[in-house]
Amino acid sequence: MKIKYFYLLLAGLITVFAACKKTIYPDALPQNKILEYKVVNVQDTVIYGSVDNIENTITVYIPYYYGLTVIEPKITLDANAALTATAQPVSVDNNGQTYTVKGGDGTTRTYKLNIIQQNTASLTLNWFELDPRAIPNGQLTLISGNFLSTGTASLKVTLLNTATNKTVFGDLSTAQIVTNADSYGDTYILGIKAPLDIDSGRYNVQVDYLGHSVKMDKPLRVYYNRPQIATTFNTQTVAAGDSISFINQADVFIDLKSVKATISGQAYDFPVQTSTRTKIVIKVPEGLPAGSWGSTPFSFQFGNWQPVVTNVPLVVKSNTGG
Repeated sequence: MKIKYFYLLLAGLITVFAACKKTIYPDALPQNKILEYKVVNVQDTVIYGSVDNIENTITVYIPYYYGLTVIEPKITLDANAALTATAQPVSVDNNGQTYTVKGGDGTTRTYKLNIIQQNTASLTLNWFELDPRAIPNGQLTLISGNFLSTGTASLKVTLLNTATNKTVFGDLSTAQIVTNADSYGDTYILGIKAPLDIDSGRYNVQVDYLGHSVKMDKPLRVYYNRPQIATTFNTQTVAAGDSISFINQADVFIDLKSVKATISGQAYDFPVQTSTRTKIVIKVPEGLPAGSWGSTPFSFQFGNWQPVVTNVPLVVKSNTGG
């Protein structure tokens, strides 16, 4: 009986040892991973994204003080892997960017990009003067507040006409945010122009910056000043049918009714060919006396303002070219 049990035990041990000789290999790892994601359009530094190869996500944190509106990525992949589409600059507001990687083994993996903007905690703004106002193409009353940055890339200023509900936007081409040297703490000053084509009236003003939106506590008053004409002219040598151009000096041209020039004590009408808020073109009429008339007064009638007079060095040629 003991011999029988011995042989059974021996057979079981032989089976176990035989099984241990079998080698089990793990599945090959797919070769479709993003190894590194970094943002390279930041001056003097690099921002690295956090790559999660389990959730297949890339998370990039953008500090507000870099003032980025887009990120330019540089992506490192597994050996022999490639993106199915070339990596392009991405807006920091883009929530739908993905990257698909095709490995050298033919497998694919798609990552979702998460951009998290690390903005300021809050935004508090005030008009710098009690009567906020502006003229078209002119500076709005300054705005002070805790911008905490001088970058204007994320800035938007929206002006809503309270009478017509027409919306226009502040001119960002020369907008500046500067630190206020006369204040303590985190006070900054925003300077921005009203758009050239804005109408007169009252406007509610909204400022968007670094993920915050603030409606200013008082409406902005937009009004027109009496137009002014740039006064630097070369001598205008003209004949009937020629054109003379004028540009604005500071304020916009508005509601031009007529242009006259006085030669030898007589006023002549000069038909207006084109008139925009920045430029006027008039046509030289028939019947002007030929001669070199020196500093000739041109009178512009805008709306109900007093005429605007500017002197132009004028030479009138005769119809025969003399």
